[in-house]
Amino acid sequence: MLKYLSIKNLLLIDKIDFTFNEGLCVLTGETGAGKSMILDSLNLVSGERAKNSFKPEKGKITSVSALFDIKKFIKVKKKIQDLGVEHDEEIIIKRVINDDGKSKAFINDNLVGLTVLKEITGSLIEIHSQFSEQGLLDSSTHIDTLDEYGDYKNDLDELYILWRNFKNIELNYHKKKAEYETLKDEKETIKYDLNELKSLNPIQNEVIELNKKKKILQNSAKISEHLNKINQNFTSDNPAGIEVLLSKNINLLDDLRTLLDENSIKEIDSLTSLSIEISEIAKYFKDLSNEEFDNQSLDDIEERLFLYKKISRKHKIEENEIIDFLQNLEIKLTSNENHMESLKNLENKLKNVKEQYEEKAKKVSSLRKKFASDLDQKINSEFPQLKLETAMFKTSIEENPMCENGIDRVLFQIRTNPKSQMDEIKKISSGGELCRIALAIKVIAQKKSNSSMVFDEVDSGIGGAVSTAVGERLRKLGKGRQVLIVTHSPQVAALGNDHFIVRKINSNFGTDILIKKLNFEDKVTEIARMLSGKKITQEALLAAKKLLDNSS
Repeated sequence: MLKYLSIKNLLLIDKIDFTFNEGLCVLTGETGAGKSMILDSLNLVSGERAKNSFKPEKGKITSVSALFDIKKFIKVKKKIQDLGVEHDEEIIIKRVINDDGKSKAFINDNLVGLTVLKEITGSLIEIHSQFSEQGLLDSSTHIDTLDEYGDYKNDLDELYILWRNFKNIELNYHKKKAEYETLKDEKETIKYDLNELKSLNPIQNEVIELNKKKKILQNSAKISEHLNKINQNFTSDNPAGIEVLLSKNINLLDDLRTLLDENSIKEIDSLTSLSIEISEIAKYFKDLSNEEFDNQSLDDIEERLFLYKKISRKHKIEENEIIDFLQNLEIKLTSNENHMESLKNLENKLKNVKEQYEEKAKKVSSLRKKFASDLDQKINSEFPQLKLETAMFKTSIEENPMCENGIDRVLFQIRTNPKSQMDEIKKISSGGELCRIALAIKVIAQKKSNSSMVFDEVDSGIGGAVSTAVGERLRKLGKGRQVLIVTHSPQVAALGNDHFIVRKINSNFGTDILIKKLNFEDKVTEIARMLSGKKITQEALLAAKKLLDNSS
């Protein structure tokens, strides 16, 4: 619900602030008083593009701020939350136009685009006039109006859930398919790389061992020379060898064993053990020196190390990571087959959900056609009382690509005289006719909507009993929601819960637009003016009081 509106520097308006209540609110004033500027300001906060004429004077800023109560608007709260805009039960929408003609939109001081602003305000306020792009002129809203009239909300909720499931599965399916196609393209490359790696047959820590062997083979001559000298120093064939000398010492000490103390005997035994160990060490180095260092073996080692390095460079990995890389490639190749199976499962799931969706969509479509016929009949029965005797309303339902609303495109069509063809409302209706058609549709169809409604020129070309019929329907509509009406009809004005008068004030300083909320006595005077013109007669005052009494 619109609670407050503030307008600054918009055309002839210097500054206006006023509050709104629930129910039917009427705005009256003489022709040219500035009522259209109020509607222009509402169009601005609804996301319509700013006209060139709205550009303020040099150094000034045009701004329109509107305070909306959003307690009953769950979807609006969700959208605002998704935008990351902090809010409670109210939001402030603001449009600002600079003196260069550029405009900005804000929700609770957060900058938003016009598309987002329209999406938010589309649920909060509907403006019905020949110059507004909202209301009936926006054919995308026709399906919502029909669905609100129809008694199939549970089916619509189930349809929406199926649609969301379908879109989620479809998104996942296309993601998996893209992954599969990528893997499929890589499959041959993976196979080639795997064969190359398997021909290498990498072994854990093999590079370290190969480098050790390489180092030994590269220094084989030096190693052989030194080992020969070591063996000569160890060997028993050499009178000065370690083994010979150590053996002699042990024999001499053994002759003294019975003459020495226990500690000395232990040391002799230790020396004997050491002699055995030295013999084993000598044998090891002797065997080592007998090994042949094969140059062909060095070539094999260098070739294998080259393969390790080549593969590591190719895949930009360390040599010790090759085994893990090979295992990952094998997993990736297996994953390709798993992706195929997963893709088939998703495809089947998508098919099943789509079938469920289509079945539910067909049911909803059938219900729409049934309720559309009933809606047409009731709306057409409203037309004679609204001076639309020759008009005919029809709901057209055509097949539409599947979406969250189903498989239907709903379009409200009208003809205003028997000789014309049925066509879109915006193509054949005048401003006054459009508002009265919208009024008939809203009174019949909208039972649950909480949006504020604005009507302009609803009383154009009518009077008397027809104006009263229009006013009664506006008041009926205002019992469940907020309705704002710009009117020249005293019969309509008398039925308003709140009444504002718009005046144009001319002075030496220029022209300004003022707005004032009327009390009962002021209402009588204003309605009397509407009845009699500039000169308010006693008869007009009495008639105005009677209209107000009858409306209470």
